[in-house]
Amino acid sequence: MDENLLNVLDSLPVAVMAHDIHRKIIFMNKEAEKITGFSKDEVIGRDCHSVFKGGFCGNKCSFNKGIILPEFEYLQYNVKLVTKEGVNKFLETKVSPIYKEKKLLGVAVVFNDITEDIFSNLSTKGSNFYGIIGASDKMQKLYAQIKNVSKISVPVLILGESGTGKELVAQTIHKLSPRKNGPFVAVNCGALPDSLIESELFGYVKGAFTGAVKTKKGRFEMAHGGTLFLDEIGDVSPAMQVKLLRAIQTYTIERLGDEKKVRVDIRIISATNKDLKKEIQEGRFREDLFYRISVIPIELPPLRERKEDIPLLINHFLKEFSAEFNIDTPHISSSAMEILKKYNWPGNIRELQNAIQYAIVNSIDSPKKIIEPSNLPEYILENQIDHNIEIGSKKKKRKNITLDELKEAIKKSGNNKIKAAKLLGISRATLYRLMDKYNYKDQ
Repeated sequence: MDENLLNVLDSLPVAVMAHDIHRKIIFMNKEAEKITGFSKDEVIGRDCHSVFKGGFCGNKCSFNKGIILPEFEYLQYNVKLVTKEGVNKFLETKVSPIYKEKKLLGVAVVFNDITEDIFSNLSTKGSNFYGIIGASDKMQKLYAQIKNVSKISVPVLILGESGTGKELVAQTIHKLSPRKNGPFVAVNCGALPDSLIESELFGYVKGAFTGAVKTKKGRFEMAHGGTLFLDEIGDVSPAMQVKLLRAIQTYTIERLGDEKKVRVDIRIISATNKDLKKEIQEGRFREDLFYRISVIPIELPPLRERKEDIPLLINHFLKEFSAEFNIDTPHISSSAMEILKKYNWPGNIRELQNAIQYAIVNSIDSPKKIIEPSNLPEYILENQIDHNIEIGSKKKKRKNITLDELKEAIKKSGNNKIKAAKLLGISRATLYRLMDKYNYKDQ
């Protein structure tokens, strides 16, 4: 391609990418590199579907079967993209065919990142903050805290149980900060052994160890000008904590096998599901490192402490997964909603997300497109406890309830499931499981 034309395309404020009729990528400009996280050297000549998880255009791809749609001339649609760093982005895309002498050579796609616009356009005031869902008082306080800490590049420590959305909060702080145009680089410290974490964080030079055939930058350098997110920092070994402390204190690093110091301009955001003060007392975490990384601590509330947000999260996931699977958005029955609201969610938002995905798949053949209790994961139903069912001072547990007994109780209760469960001395969740077991439908 002509060098002047390349310079023009690279200077455009929109992303441009192209692939041939075999889906092999033939061009990508700088804005496309920035949005996707991939460099052109990584993708040129590769199948679009092997580069991007699920394909760049997902189920809207015109080349899924290797043959372009006959009516294809110009397409415009929004897609969900997973970047190289694993971040979900929403893109507005415009796809045009490339012809030469009436022969189709491939397609060119022009796209913009509209993630922030989507998350800023709130359907319910205060319930969606850059993709963080919740309208409870605890979440409103969290949103205010995120806004405040994003303004100044001091180290932040995000505390919270697994599945509470620590990385999403870190990404939001980055998006709202003056560093938003720089990279956001995440590393899961708990997933890497000591033998790998040092080279992963600080990089190495050619010949530093067996297999080091070329010099490689570490995550500290990759985050230069942006934000470095150190997830599960509580799992880092004491030996590695010393090296981390030195790097965070001085903002300089040394690649493995190199004596040259490299200065980095980064913001550090760390996260852990551990009680670091207890870890310090028991000698597993350095106190000086703790105070370095926790200038501003942010504690995320577990889902069981903000149950009023559960319906908002459920509706959000129903819409998100339906769009991803290209199906009609199902409704959720009031009885199924009550069961989900009463469950304690030890896995927090991640567990709820998985449960809704399970329920959608399990109810996909429902003619009414309604998620009922029987569509929910079995372990959620099994863990439901109806505290209103008491006989004397002790709870009664019935076993081996027959279909006739089930029918009689439902009939006597006037089809009221709570009353029917009480008559049988079981929880409402157990009643639904029995109905499912006997394939008993509401009369």
